[in-house]
Amino acid sequence: MRVVLLSKALVVGAYQRKAEEIARHEDIELIVLVPPAWRDERGVLPLERAHTRGYTLLIEPIALNGHFHLHFYPYLGRRLRALRPDLLHIEEEPYNLATWHAVRIARRLGIRTIFFSWQNLFRRYPRRLAGGNGRSCDPLMRRLRGARQRPGSGGPKDTPGLSR
Repeated sequence: MRVVLLSKALVVGAYQRKAEEIARHEDIELIVLVPPAWRDERGVLPLERAHTRGYTLLIEPIALNGHFHLHFYPYLGRRLRALRPDLLHIEEEPYNLATWHAVRIARRLGIRTIFFSWQNLFRRYPRRLAGGNGRSCDPLMRRLRGARQRPGSGGPKDTPGLSR
């Protein structure tokens, strides 16, 4: 199975261990797309090529670098058409423009999609941002939409079938 993993976080070398572990599976051909750098409050974090064994690491141009919720990859459609993955794994919050954009492109190309987010805080966002990506991803992701906030906890309520 050819998997494309899109992630701004993997510009950091230590985070690339995750990609190495995924690539260890014999039935997965992994291609990771990262921006050349990411800007944040600490400055510019250039791509580190620290843990790249077993997969292909490619640089993907980014627009609005440094804007956590508004950045996106303007040439992603062209890249996905060339790579022809079976699955697009997006490491972004579900309400980010980058996620919305990538899901729409993948859907148009018939590529299955999932996204992963470290965020575990319940927040309300405009329906156009929060609602569309969960419906567009594969059915497993729909289970996440059932998660609710426990009173006073700030975290999601336990959802059957989802591990902590």
